[in-house]
Amino acid sequence: MSDACYVYGLVRADLSVPPDLTGLDGAPVELLTQEGLGALVSAAPTERPLGTRDDLFAHEQVVDSVAAVATVLPMRFGSVVERSAVMDELLAPHRDELVGSLDELDGHVQYTVKGRFQQDVVLREVILEDPEIARLRERVQGVPEEASYQDRLRLGELVVGALEDRGQREGRRMHEALSGLAAASVARPSGDPEQLLDSAFLVPRDRVEEFEQAVDRLGSETAGSVRFRLIGPLAPYDFVSAER
Repeated sequence: MSDACYVYGLVRADLSVPPDLTGLDGAPVELLTQEGLGALVSAAPTERPLGTRDDLFAHEQVVDSVAAVATVLPMRFGSVVERSAVMDELLAPHRDELVGSLDELDGHVQYTVKGRFQQDVVLREVILEDPEIARLRERVQGVPEEASYQDRLRLGELVVGALEDRGQREGRRMHEALSGLAAASVARPSGDPEQLLDSAFLVPRDRVEEFEQAVDRLGSETAGSVRFRLIGPLAPYDFVSAER
C-alpha cells in the first residue's frame, strides 16, 4: 500500500480539523504535526494521474474551509510526498520560515475582487464622451463593410483604446480605495480591456465586514456599468511564497 500523502496546506499544530473534512476522491483530511507545525494531508490517489477539475476544486475546498477559521499556508496544487517526508523534508527543515509566515498572516484572510465592464452600457458612455468615436460610428452605419473598412478599423481601435484608458483609470481608483482596508494588496494584470479590476487583498479578520461593505459601495457607485465579483474569505494564496 502506498504511503504517499497529498498535502493541502500548512497550519499550526493546535488546529482542530473538522471531522467531516474530505479531500481528493473523498479521502478524510488529517493533520500531521511536528514541533508546533502541522500539515493538512489525505491519502494521495495512486491509480490515476492528478490534475482534474475535481482535484483542483477539492484542493481549494479543503484550504478555504480551514482558512475560514484559522491561518493556513496553501501548498501548490499537486503536492504529493511520502508520509515520512512531510515531517522530515517539509516541516522540520523550514520550521522558522513557516512559523514566521504564519505569524505574519495571523488574523488575516484573502479576498479577491473582480470588476468587469458591462459592455453595452460602457460602449454607450464611450460613444457619448468621445466625439471622434461618435462621428465614426455614425459614418459607418448603413455603409457596406468593404466600403467602410478603414473607418471601421479605426473605430475599433478607438473604442478599445478608450476602454483600456477608462479601465486603467477606474481600476486604479477602485484598487486604491479597497487597499486602505487591507494589510497588503496585489493587482493582477489583465489583457482584457473589459476587465478593469482583478485584485487580491489581505484583509484583517476584524475588518472583513467593513471591506465587504466597501465593495458593495463600489457596486452602487458604478451600478449598471461595472459588474463586481467578490470571492472570499480565502486562504492567502497571493501572499505566501510561490516556492511552497
